[in-house]
Amino acid sequence: MQAREVLRTSVLLVDDQPADLAALERYLAPFSLHLVKASSGEEALDHVRDEDFALVLMDVRLPGLNGVETARRMRQLLALRPLPLIFLSGASAEEAIVATAYSTGGVDWLNKPVDPERLRAKVRVFVELYREREALRLRQAEMREREREVLEERRRRAELERERLVVELREAVRLRDEFLSVASHELKTPLTPLALRLQLMRQELGKPEVNVERLLGHVEAANAQVRRVTALMDSLLDATRITSGRLTLRREWDVNLAAIVRDVVSSFEHQAARANCPLELEAPARVLGQWDVLRLEQIVTNLLSNALKFGAGGTVSVRVEEDEGWARLTVRDEGIGMDESVRARLFGRFERGVSERHYGGLGLGLFITQQVTEALGGRIHVESVPGRGSTFIVELPCSTGGEDSGGVTHGA
Repeated sequence: MQAREVLRTSVLLVDDQPADLAALERYLAPFSLHLVKASSGEEALDHVRDEDFALVLMDVRLPGLNGVETARRMRQLLALRPLPLIFLSGASAEEAIVATAYSTGGVDWLNKPVDPERLRAKVRVFVELYREREALRLRQAEMREREREVLEERRRRAELERERLVVELREAVRLRDEFLSVASHELKTPLTPLALRLQLMRQELGKPEVNVERLLGHVEAANAQVRRVTALMDSLLDATRITSGRLTLRREWDVNLAAIVRDVVSSFEHQAARANCPLELEAPARVLGQWDVLRLEQIVTNLLSNALKFGAGGTVSVRVEEDEGWARLTVRDEGIGMDESVRARLFGRFERGVSERHYGGLGLGLFITQQVTEALGGRIHVESVPGRGSTFIVELPCSTGGEDSGGVTHGA
């Protein structure tokens, strides 16, 4: 704020002669000041108590309290905000009087009759100083107010952030407790039949004649449950690696996605038969790219497992194709489908489209699939309608544009 923007600048004129007051008022007209007039020292003190002045012009010889005594009392009254004062006198300026006047707060002395130009020159200095000081004070006040507003806004944001973190923490605790409950259930599910198979194996080994075929059946069933536990633990480890940013890839040259998909689909034939889900595969002989073989197997396995779980009783179609440097894997089921609200959170960690009570699972498969797909530079999305199945589409760039890493080749 500039000094000229200060609208009100008050100057106090103190003189017991009306003509002298009128002359001062006329001389100071060019400054656009707010002129306050007083005819005695007592009246001047009353004005000083009520108003802030840039300058006082005061006659020394006043009735009652003279100018010097009035100045002394003003100085006592305004100890924390000194007020510039110019004395006016019609008598000769004696050195003792001048010294006394200066000691009471006077900053200058003018003889009467006052020279208008000299008066204006002196007043101009104090008025400009006052206006600059007021402008600075207003700027400082504005800065303090702005700082207060900024601090208040920061406090408000900090409070909102704290509330948000509390909500997130509560949700994280809820998800943790829910996950631990589900994980405990999922881990117990294969352990129970595994324990039963071990018990049957022990009983079989205790017989006089061991039925080797039956024993091998128990061993294979036990191995299946061990593989299931291993898969669950691998999912947990992958989720931990992803969350901590430690997911690693081993890219290899000329990895054949079509061959990987055929191998995984073949391994799911028995599971598909149990779920009464015919498997249909459409793939060319070769779709080559620079990928991580194990991670591709993980993507295909997760999508097929998901399709068989939620599309039981319907055909599961798998397609592999290549288009302009991009490989596309499509897995479609004819199951329960999902609405927009489920699709929006489907790839979240520990998220499930339906209750784990009916379908089980840790809620990590699609989360891991999306994270691995994106780590390979690709993208995944789902198209689905409730009651009409779901289609998952994974698109991967065939080349990273980097140098040959010396990896092994996965052939057809």
